[in-house]
Amino acid sequence: MGVFEAQALPDGLTLEAFLLECNKSWGPQELRSVRRKLGCIGVSQVADLLRYERSGVLNDLLAAAGERRFSAETLAQFRAAGEGRSSKCTQEGDEAEDADDLEELLNDFLARAGGQSWSQAGGEEAALRKTVSRGLAYIDDAAREVHRRNASLSRCLEEVQSDLSRISERMQAARRERQRGRAATANAASRILGAGAAPAASARWDEAPRKPAARAPQPPRRPQGSQGTTPCARAAQEGFSFGGWGKPQLANPRETLQETRCALKSLT
Repeated sequence: MGVFEAQALPDGLTLEAFLLECNKSWGPQELRSVRRKLGCIGVSQVADLLRYERSGVLNDLLAAAGERRFSAETLAQFRAAGEGRSSKCTQEGDEAEDADDLEELLNDFLARAGGQSWSQAGGEEAALRKTVSRGLAYIDDAAREVHRRNASLSRCLEEVQSDLSRISERMQAARRERQRGRAATANAASRILGAGAAPAASARWDEAPRKPAARAPQPPRRPQGSQGTTPCARAAQEGFSFGGWGKPQLANPRETLQETRCALKSLT
């Protein structure tokens, strides 16, 4: 059965029996599903299940493995069933496993900080202290660097915020200036249009403005001579009269046409 194989604790309690004791309503299918989920995170014993549940990482491990989390009620059932079952052997097993986990974490930390693990350093206490001191110094340097970068980032953010505030103030000032210019232009235009379209003071409100009457065209004035005079004395001698530049008329209507022609030729 692999990781699902029922392994007995020193007190004889198997994982399947423990799960059934936690929730008696679970059937064979639900038990297989729960054991499969626990097997995905390496839990094959009751001690592992209780240790992960007490440390509060059981659901986190399941989520990291892509499995569904246990409900709060199920976790409470695990906790209640595990109380009172921490026998001496279980405690010794937990302590041994905790020591193994601590050694593994310590080796990983020392390998990241100093480039070598405690086991590679020989496992001596002096070498361990030296490696731990070097690792703590490395952590202090990293913390100081992080603090310096955070301070620089804070200054940059303050400068950016100040620039944004100045830009916003300038934009608001420009907007107010445009609004004042538009208002002044509108007022001037209304005054000009109102002055040109205003009616006379003596006109009534219900009367339309009167247009000036059109004057009839008059003929140009020409100089007029005295009545009975002509500009040419010779023409007057011949019997013509030019009264005020009117239509020429024969002074003697009894003259013949031939005589009149002769008189006109003589004028030229």
